[in-house]
Amino acid sequence: MNTLERQVQPLTALDFDIVRDLARTSCGINLHEGKKALVSSRLERLVRRHGFDSFTGYIQFVSHQRHGDAFTEFIDTLTTNHSGFWREPEHFIFLQKTVFPACKQRLRIWSAACATGEEPYTITMCALDANVSQCTVNASDISRAALSSAMRGEYEDSKTAPLPTGWQEKYFRRLPDLPHGTRAVTPAVRSLVGFAPVNLLEPFHHVGQFDVIFCRNVMIYFEQATRDTLVEGLLRQLNLGGYLFTGHSETLIRLPRGLEYVQPATYRKVV
Repeated sequence: MNTLERQVQPLTALDFDIVRDLARTSCGINLHEGKKALVSSRLERLVRRHGFDSFTGYIQFVSHQRHGDAFTEFIDTLTTNHSGFWREPEHFIFLQKTVFPACKQRLRIWSAACATGEEPYTITMCALDANVSQCTVNASDISRAALSSAMRGEYEDSKTAPLPTGWQEKYFRRLPDLPHGTRAVTPAVRSLVGFAPVNLLEPFHHVGQFDVIFCRNVMIYFEQATRDTLVEGLLRQLNLGGYLFTGHSETLIRLPRGLEYVQPATYRKVV
């Protein structure tokens, strides 16, 4: 029988509890009980690929691969790498109207959960459109699959459609080897973005200091204590006077000392 056709025993409650613990401790994802069916459907492909006939066997295997490719694949499959160009545009408008006009020297921006790249590329386009040439964008994500897609910088027209008028033509190009209806970011855009894997639950002081940090729509998956610890860590990487952007559904309940509210999902380091 073909491995992919093999019958797989259902995901048990104990299996799901172990998956939940692995996801929580390794990358902060909080999988509530209602996610059991979703987890089962996502992981079944991996169970078959690795030759197991039960989730139990596969989970035991992957739990001993915490720093290997199999575990990376496991986490990639569980994470939801949803993103979009010009998503939550208030932040990009704030960049254009407030941050960039005050920029007098080199500007460093971190897209801390960049998924498939739409966010850091949008930031870069904003900088180029404002003639801010001394701007670099560091983009990171826990998912190596998402980062691989981001580095390719290739998107269907429907994905780039939300961008301001004229940006599709200005910052993307058609290439002969791309599928019909797909565009690639131009070298001018791509050259300003650097990608690297970063797990926000692990120490990330090595990424350096930034004037602006985007950490949007990732904390919604975290427990409150994990959110608080992460925000404190981000604050340490933010230069004095710098800005932190979170997702609009991620209101910070406890603001650490030195971080002040500016507008919805926008905060500034003042101490």
